[in-house]
Amino acid sequence: MGRTEVLELIDRLVEVPLNDADGSTKPVLVLEGCGGSGRSAVLGQALATWWPPPLSVWQRLRGSWRRCTPTVLIHPLERPVTDNNPARPVLASILLGLSQEIPGYAIALPRVLVAQIAIGADFTAVPDGMHPQHLRTQLNRYKDRTLLFEFIRGLASLGGAQAANLQVPGAETVTSAVLDQAAEVVIERLSQGRLLNRINWGGAVPWFGHQDQQLHANGERVLIELSLKARSSDRAIRRGVDDVLIGALLADLRHSAAKVPGRTSNVLLLLDDGDAPAAVAFTESLLRVRRALTATGRRLPDPLTVITTSAGTLFEELEGQFGAPAEWTERVDPARLTEITAPWLTVRLADLPESDVAIMAKAVDPIDYLAVGAEVHRLTGGHPAATSYLLGRLQDDPTLRSRLGDLLRSPGPRRGDTVEAHLLRGFVGALDSNSETQDLLAEGLITAAAARNRGEARGVVTRLHGGIAADSPLFTSRTLWQGAEDEAELPALVRLLGKRLLAARTEGPGWESVLSGLAEAVPQDDRTGRLYYRRLLHGRADTVAALAELLPQLPGAEWLETFDAIVATTDPLDRDRDLVDGPGDDHPDLAAHIAMLIAVVPTVDAAIRSVNRDREATLCMRAAGSWERLAADARGGDPFLLRAARYRARASRFH
Repeated sequence: MGRTEVLELIDRLVEVPLNDADGSTKPVLVLEGCGGSGRSAVLGQALATWWPPPLSVWQRLRGSWRRCTPTVLIHPLERPVTDNNPARPVLASILLGLSQEIPGYAIALPRVLVAQIAIGADFTAVPDGMHPQHLRTQLNRYKDRTLLFEFIRGLASLGGAQAANLQVPGAETVTSAVLDQAAEVVIERLSQGRLLNRINWGGAVPWFGHQDQQLHANGERVLIELSLKARSSDRAIRRGVDDVLIGALLADLRHSAAKVPGRTSNVLLLLDDGDAPAAVAFTESLLRVRRALTATGRRLPDPLTVITTSAGTLFEELEGQFGAPAEWTERVDPARLTEITAPWLTVRLADLPESDVAIMAKAVDPIDYLAVGAEVHRLTGGHPAATSYLLGRLQDDPTLRSRLGDLLRSPGPRRGDTVEAHLLRGFVGALDSNSETQDLLAEGLITAAAARNRGEARGVVTRLHGGIAADSPLFTSRTLWQGAEDEAELPALVRLLGKRLLAARTEGPGWESVLSGLAEAVPQDDRTGRLYYRRLLHGRADTVAALAELLPQLPGAEWLETFDAIVATTDPLDRDRDLVDGPGDDHPDLAAHIAMLIAVVPTVDAAIRSVNRDREATLCMRAAGSWERLAADARGGDPFLLRAARYRARASRFH
């Protein structure tokens, strides 16, 4: 839901217009969002769109195959991180994914295979003068179909667990039959469909001498150096090795695509977990190679479309090397794709609007779905993962509709976690793949949620949680925090869940210590900040007195702005319930009116409705009366009277 424009943008990136004979390079698309924003779901939908089952003969005759395109979805985190692995599992996954039969396409990757054969050869035990002969021996050895079959099968198994579109439902790894089929297909394409016993590598080796960049090196010598340096731990050398391998991949795709008559789509690579080291290395290398090819002045076709995901780390890695991307943070407009000149484009995935949540809520109640959608959206703000999970729980037990607070405190899917802990943990899932680190970050996020902004959160979290530094992804994520620098805020749902969990915390820094630390750090001239934390620490009494004193001193609009900031969050300790549930007083003094507003306003505006509709109408009428009473003593009563009118209008909507 809510991703129509993003999917249309992906379609435009994949499609090749008939008048684009040269095959212009499409920007890398980075789908950004915090944990649970639906990035992986978008890739899954794109896979379903562009990776159809085999077509019938009739469909092929009608030309339906032209919409098919070789597609692979890769999850780099499906394999343990192995920095010493010279074979590059992401590249192996691409080899496996593109070996599937797609009508009209026959992707052959001889340059990639030659590079992998060279990397697999051991030159360290061979005298320098014998290196070229050793390379030729290895390449000739793998001209034998039987030996090449085993080599390709081993290479495919290296990346097989990452190629999501090849997974058999219910199985953790790619089956042996799939690997056998992949090896057979690769060999068949290398031999151009002829059942030969030996493979001809053709011009693959000489290509490494020029790499389509007008170089004048010896192809064999480059392959030997590639093998010797593939295991290097030096960052610059590893990048150079990656660039040669990605350059070989682009050259193979370019030559394969040139053989497709009337090609109307690119090869599509969907790279999930784009902040994983292997994924970052691939994306960086692709952009470097494309930049190097552009620098030659030749316009070579580039038939590869790459869509990757990120929680923000990839942005930091790429910006320093390739400059700022084109950024779409508000509205996605696929028609503007032709305006993009940057090599990469970031799209921030927005939360779901209430209208989309209402449509999803039809699974809970096909009649009263608008009300269900409104209540869930009021709580989640449209966060995709939280919305989907809660609607699923309501579908299982519709009686929870009127008890969302109880639902949040009920057991979650992970043993020992409540639902609210599960939902909050989802926000940090994209920050680190290690489960133990995620636990630490989740605890830090609970503490951070008590702060008003990132600057205040950084001070208290780094002091109370060992292991979380100021440069932790918890603070640097550009998708978790909304706003600039230290003034950035966490999403409303995170602030709500975090405060509820902090109030219930029994181990580690609790409500008192966290709020006290935040209050002590507030500058003396920040009156609003001190009152905000004073209310959360001690309840309404001190805050009422301070606001009553300020009422005749501040202009009406400024007083209201201060009041709104102080009551911007619901008190999870529910210390104002006496005024919310009480009968009210027809003739209270000024302080009592302020106390009533401190209790009522957060209650009627809360993300979780804690009173029924009739009671909410009564509270709105009570608030209207209090606003009118304050207008008499304020420095400028008109803003208070406008508030009163709005609350009376809200009350009337319930009747």
